[in-house]
Amino acid sequence: MSQNTFHQFIKFSTDAYGLERTLRFLQSLTQLLLSYPSLPLAFLPFLGFPAEKIPRTLSPRKKLTLTELKSRLSLGRRYFRLFRFLESFSQAFDKYIEASAKSKAEGKPPSSGAKKAKAGLAVGLLLGGVGIEKWLEILSKSFNGVYYCAETATFVDELKVDGLGVWGRELARKVMKEGNRMWFFALILAVLAGGWKVGRLGAEIAQTRREVRHLEKEVRRERSAAGPTLVKPPPPQTSSRSKGGHGGWEEQQQQWREQETRLGRVRVGEEKLEELRTKLDKLLDTRYKAGRRAVADVLDMAVPGKAVGWVPFSTGAVSALMLASTWLTGLEVWEKCGESVAKSEAKGEAKAKPKSE
Repeated sequence: MSQNTFHQFIKFSTDAYGLERTLRFLQSLTQLLLSYPSLPLAFLPFLGFPAEKIPRTLSPRKKLTLTELKSRLSLGRRYFRLFRFLESFSQAFDKYIEASAKSKAEGKPPSSGAKKAKAGLAVGLLLGGVGIEKWLEILSKSFNGVYYCAETATFVDELKVDGLGVWGRELARKVMKEGNRMWFFALILAVLAGGWKVGRLGAEIAQTRREVRHLEKEVRRERSAAGPTLVKPPPPQTSSRSKGGHGGWEEQQQQWREQETRLGRVRVGEEKLEELRTKLDKLLDTRYKAGRRAVADVLDMAVPGKAVGWVPFSTGAVSALMLASTWLTGLEVWEKCGESVAKSEAKGEAKAKPKSE
């Protein structure tokens, strides 16, 4: 393990999102073991254990232990999400303000009458200006905030301390069921927003690739027209000028200048190519991450869908989907922690340079 990876692991294991994802992974794994107790036992024969001596079911005591562990892990995750609803609502509001400001800066309402202008601006802000993708993200964050509100409201009841409660167990269950409906809607909207984003990025990637191919042809054409590299001709001597050799020197000078102009265009084209390729790499990476997130949201839909009775999956299937989605979203947090570590190290190196000099 390299030093950067070790620092990334430290960042992930001390980050609130990283810890929450770790606990979710353990929770889904525990739930999977409860649903399919013989699943890990299937690997024991490969380790040398006799197949006839391997138990195929869990004892009541082990089942009770795993059930209690799953409950504790679920409660532990809720500590990290206690005030997450504030973050969700804040993100939804910020996205709307940002999109509205951008729409006002770029869009111009029609100038034929004040009423028409106001109507055009309103429609632009609500539909065209903010954009469908932004609206889907705003609504997704808003529904997610309502779900987190339900979690926070029922947190005291979830502690299951005798004599301490807000709603009562039965009403708290109903509140969380409504919260799970909001979560399900939030995931649907997030999937639609992710699909829209992937499609938009796909169109942008195709356009960038066309630009790269066109520019590559232009650079090849200019390089081919430039021919072999010429050396700048030295100025003619006085004796050569008197004998009429000045015309040949001027011709060589003109050829050299034309080649330098073409090579200059080649250098500019190569710089633009580098910029376009960097842009293309970023677009591909963004599309991959958006698609990965959309897949994780699709898998996550099984969890609230099962809770409200809208998804006819078994508990084991939901656990497997939850495990897969946790891995995908955990990768996202892991990558963000890596980027944070890289930025911190870059800042440290920048500060250390003047001291060493």
